[in-house]
Amino acid sequence: MKRNAGTAIALALAAVATPGLVTSSAAAGATGPVVVDGAAQPVYASAPRDWIVKEAWVTVPVDSDRDGRPDRVHVNYARANDAPDRVPVVMAASPYFTGVNEVPNHNVDHDLYYPDTRWAQRTDALARQGNSANGLHDPWTAAYWVPRGFGWVEVESLGTGTSTGCPTTGGTNETLGPKAVIDWLAGRGHAVDARGRAVRPDGFRASVGMVGTSYDGTLPNAVATTGVPELKAIIPISAISDWYDYYRSGGAVVAPQSYQGEDADVLAKFVLTRANRAICAPIIKDLGRRQDRRTGDRNAFWQERNYRARAGRVTAAVYAAHGLSDWNVKPSQAGRWYRALRAGGVPVKIYWHPGGHGGPPPQREQNRWFTHFLMGLANGVEREPHALVETVDGSLERYADWPVPGSRPRTTSLSQWLIPGQPQTVTRLSFRDDTAYTLLGGQLPRRGRGLVFTSDPLTEPTRLSGFARADLRIKLGQPNANVTVGIVELPGGAFSPLVTMGWTDPQNRHGEWRTEAVTPGEWMNVDVDLEASEHVFQAGSRIGIVVIQSDHEFTIRPPMAKTMTLDTRSSTITLPLTRALPR
Repeated sequence: MKRNAGTAIALALAAVATPGLVTSSAAAGATGPVVVDGAAQPVYASAPRDWIVKEAWVTVPVDSDRDGRPDRVHVNYARANDAPDRVPVVMAASPYFTGVNEVPNHNVDHDLYYPDTRWAQRTDALARQGNSANGLHDPWTAAYWVPRGFGWVEVESLGTGTSTGCPTTGGTNETLGPKAVIDWLAGRGHAVDARGRAVRPDGFRASVGMVGTSYDGTLPNAVATTGVPELKAIIPISAISDWYDYYRSGGAVVAPQSYQGEDADVLAKFVLTRANRAICAPIIKDLGRRQDRRTGDRNAFWQERNYRARAGRVTAAVYAAHGLSDWNVKPSQAGRWYRALRAGGVPVKIYWHPGGHGGPPPQREQNRWFTHFLMGLANGVEREPHALVETVDGSLERYADWPVPGSRPRTTSLSQWLIPGQPQTVTRLSFRDDTAYTLLGGQLPRRGRGLVFTSDPLTEPTRLSGFARADLRIKLGQPNANVTVGIVELPGGAFSPLVTMGWTDPQNRHGEWRTEAVTPGEWMNVDVDLEASEHVFQAGSRIGIVVIQSDHEFTIRPPMAKTMTLDTRSSTITLPLTRALPR
């Protein structure tokens, strides 16, 4: 996960305001917020010297560092001194506010597990070190929202900064930290200042929005699953909705892009910046044991960090944003979260853009989202289309839902696809692993080191919208292997832009929860769920399906060139397309 403490939040926060709406042009000294076209306007003090800025330590009902005392989270909070008496709150919770550590990742150059070091280092130059001069970690973002009549609250995640407790990479204690701050804002919690004196959240009211990017956007997802009523809306950007899918895929150990070998224990060490860090050593060691890098199976550890499983508890309105080329926090984190929330009837919207990690919805979209859900202003945002798609040329397309209307799953046998360099009469194809190859490289795999299937040239633009799936009939020459499937666009020539991809472990062919032995030479069926995608294939191009084993950037890289055979007649690809493929 990209560690971006300041810039990401600055791009990812939304507005709130107070009752007593003024809908005409802004004027300094207004008794209530000024709202123009459904968005709050800056009418209060813009200079930090004219703000009220304080700090407190809020008690959290958990003892994650096991010292016999409840944990505490450190908060900074600010409001304009000329704003109305009680303002609602925009909250940013982050493990990055006070810096990070250099931590070695796990070695990934080893054989795969079956029943019977090279080190990388993660750093993040964008993580901010300590508070700014006015006591805030992110005064830049606060400078946008505070003049609009919003309170600004920063929460240092447990185990970071001057908070106590321990980081657990998405564990329950990390959820309870920001929730405790919301409880305090609602009058249910307890906080003290640096001298130990009780502190009340005077000047704020318990109408809270949370926003952030990456880990900072994941915490809003987590807190929303508690159903705490004062959390009215969130805007998670490039955020995780299930930590298993961040570090695993279909039983395979799969890394986030650029962080090969990272896992839950590594990330916890990375953000551990509290005093007396040694107290968290046994907690983080336990993370390393319970995460189970050996089998890659889903287990109780990961299910604790599966927020989608608790989507039914969410009452906050959710505006998810994600990059379609984000291979750090992959697109299905948002796509599956959106789908789960829509099924539960929660007010939800999704914004897709063609870029990578990060990238918030347009600022006005964020403002109007929080203006409605935190202020109660009937600006119509809840009646607008649920999906906003930014195209490669920067234009915005609005759709009633996502996947876009008209897209439907279309399943074809791989035997009907063209195989470059092979007659279609050949239906059983074998290839060897190539751990140096990655789908991100824009090139097709070498002959004999992967399989490529292509459609006929498309006669008109064809949209893929949703979740693709490959159902493969394979046999292995050994008891284990990675399976990776990608979809590329082939415009002609050697370059093959990646559209989406997915991974699985054949030992988990009957589910993520259990590893089952593979008998070499025995045929079996494996399913590969590909990442959410929203892509228009151009007329004249071809759709390409790539089947490989390991991917250098994502999977474990076994030393032996393992063999795999695929039966095209018994293998299918399901693509969510708006029109049928040409035949």
